[in-house]
Amino acid sequence: MRELAQQSGRAEFVERLDTALHGLCQPLTVLQCRLAMGELIGEPDAMLEAIREALKECVRLNQTVGTMRTMLQQVKSDTNGERIG
Repeated sequence: MRELAQQSGRAEFVERLDTALHGLCQPLTVLQCRLAMGELIGEPDAMLEAIREALKECVRLNQTVGTMRTMLQQVKSDTNGERIG
């Protein structure tokens, strides 16, 4: 029974991690696109706008990475608790 609960927990973790990783794709693509467009246009104002928008995407990326770190810390904590218990 305990093994079934562990498998269920792992499956849930994998699903949550998959969702978080998928969530990184859009901001990364937007970041790359904005910077490439600013470089392509080549005007200082375009580059500044690209940098501003890219920084916003970096905030989104860092939020998702923070969520993933929290998830991993929880799994590590749960795993350590199982070893002790």
